[in-house]
Amino acid sequence: MLTHGREFAVRLVGAAGLAGSIACQSLEDPAPATMPQLVVQSVMNTQTLREIVIVTRARTGVIATVSGGIGDDEPVLGANVMVMAPNGRTMIAAKHDPDCDCAPGMYTFYPSRNGVDLSQGGTYTLHVRTASGEEVSGSTTIPTNTSPLLAATRRVFFRSRDTLRLSWPRIPGARSYQVTIGAATNTYQVFTDTSITMAGTALTVGGEDIFPVGPVDALVNAVDVNYYEYYRAQSDPFAGAPPTNLVGAVGVFGSVVPMLIADLLVR
Repeated sequence: MLTHGREFAVRLVGAAGLAGSIACQSLEDPAPATMPQLVVQSVMNTQTLREIVIVTRARTGVIATVSGGIGDDEPVLGANVMVMAPNGRTMIAAKHDPDCDCAPGMYTFYPSRNGVDLSQGGTYTLHVRTASGEEVSGSTTIPTNTSPLLAATRRVFFRSRDTLRLSWPRIPGARSYQVTIGAATNTYQVFTDTSITMAGTALTVGGEDIFPVGPVDALVNAVDVNYYEYYRAQSDPFAGAPPTNLVGAVGVFGSVVPMLIADLLVR
């Protein structure tokens, strides 16, 4: 179950795509064209062996992030990507990883292969230099959890009568805690403090079952301030453009620490 939990832990929030162009002639003056923006996105995860840095250029100047890919953004190739660890080691990301079925614009590195153990409480610094000379930098401090990842054994969950109740301790460096409830058909995510209570009959804003019949995982991640501010803004349609902690690009360089995984069999 722990292996499955580690795979599940790398799922990130996906945001909606971009509006299409209108093919009719406007009677008003058109808005000025927006220059494409350099976008860098990476989230350090203490439970994964491979870390990924996505470098793209938003064609319309609007960020469009998608779980596991780069959406409609133009991948930026040939960039030099590196992360400096607290122990002074520099991890250089591969442009082409034979061990990863990665899309163009996705750069990978393996901390263990660089003599780095992602230390909780440690500060990591990202640096990106594109082939055209653009420089991007950012840093993240991983939240500190002194307890091991808690992986609960699978239990039967009757959605018509049961309620999911989870709680966990507050840890240093965590800005918030993200609860992700994932099934084969959909994924529900919410930021909360140190507990969550959710009825089995709960629905998403789109009217879908949060607990559909079948296997369902509930994952609790402690997240740093960079991750929280960026993805919280993306989930709020009235928040405007998400803030960035990067210099030289928009996007995010953040970190998460998986704390708890509950494995449910919903009936």
